Amino acid sequence: MSTTTLLHIAEPPFRWIDLVEPSAEELQAAASEYGLFPTLVADSLEPDHLPKYERVGDVTFVIVRAFDEEAPADGATVQALTRKVAIFASDRCLITIHRKEQPWLSRFRDDAVARAKRTPPKAERRHSWPVRLLLGIVNAAVDTYEAPLEQIEHRLDDIEDEIFQDLRGAELLRELHQLKRRGTLVRRMLWHTQASVAKLTPINSPSQSLYQDARESVESMFSYADELTDTATNLMHIFLGLSANRTNVIMRVLTVFSVFFLPLTFIVGIYGMNFVYMPELASPYGYVGVWIVMLLVTLGIYLWFRGRGWLRE
Repeated sequence: MSTTTLLHIAEPPFRWIDLVEPSAEELQAAASEYGLFPTLVADSLEPDHLPKYERVGDVTFVIVRAFDEEAPADGATVQALTRKVAIFASDRCLITIHRKEQPWLSRFRDDAVARAKRTPPKAERRHSWPVRLLLGIVNAAVDTYEAPLEQIEHRLDDIEDEIFQDLRGAELLRELHQLKRRGTLVRRMLWHTQASVAKLTPINSPSQSLYQDARESVESMFSYADELTDTATNLMHIFLGLSANRTNVIMRVLTVFSVFFLPLTFIVGIYGMNFVYMPELASPYGYVGVWIVMLLVTLGIYLWFRGRGWLRE
């Protein structure tokens, strides 16, 4: 386990502790020192836990899931696409717990610590440090979804062009399905995060704007993911509809050809029976006459189809 004290303020007493891949025993020791509720400690160790919010006494417990920058391109599960961070926040401490180093969290951590050391905050801001750091981490986690959502949006635009250009079939549909699954998963994570942030209540008036910013950020990203999911669903429907339309066009062409040849086949079948007493066989113009009849039948069918508009695309 890696335990790091990132920030230590003497007045009022406050400490930010970062725990990376802690064991149950090590986490229990930290829980005993800072009075953390046992069930919340157990939740912080579950790798599959979805975003949540809970408050016990003066301790606020939040779980956020951020998009993993190293996620595989075909990943479509919670574990494959996201990484969990558990946060315990109170007036005297902030504890972040995660199983591995995450670039977005490292960037936020380094920036927050550098800013605090560079410009020591006034007393009022020092009292709001737990709230500011908690909401900053939530916002940073939500921001990790922006890049993958933009990638999904760009790919959906490309697929939309390819669908109408009729370039590919099953492969395109499979990619659409994967994009929809990924967008749905991101939407699900943001929905849980939105529900958790909605339960947060400002501790004092200076932190009111921070809570509002966090809520607006989550709501905006959730709407973005929701829109992309709907777009992927609509594209799948368009794709399937166009495929069905192409099938109908092919069947119509085949039907038209069969209607042209059906009466001709009937005439040929009659004269292929080779009866002795067929008057046309003895006529010098019988052969030509049959051809004329077949051509007239074909022309009649063509004019009939054309008049009804059945030969148009």
